[in-house]
Amino acid sequence: MAEIRWDSLAWPEVPERDLYAEYNHAVVTVLFNASTRELDEWSNGHTVLVHVHRGNGDGYEERHASWLAEQIGQTVIGPPQFS
Repeated sequence: MAEIRWDSLAWPEVPERDLYAEYNHAVVTVLFNASTRELDEWSNGHTVLVHVHRGNGDGYEERHASWLAEQIGQTVIGPPQFS
């Protein structure tokens, strides 16, 4: 199990998706053979976690994750996790 984490990123502004530029909570983590950030359970797959500023319950997190997944021809397959 392993993880790669990219910090200090910047989410771009995407007005057509109602997304504003974000600098403080722009992080992407790739988990290899794990499904949680704690790396506490072996998985046969890999997981990409998209970290964004927690919105006010309006689906902001999901819009960022969906937009990023679409950039590589993928879709979001799991619910948001809040920590």
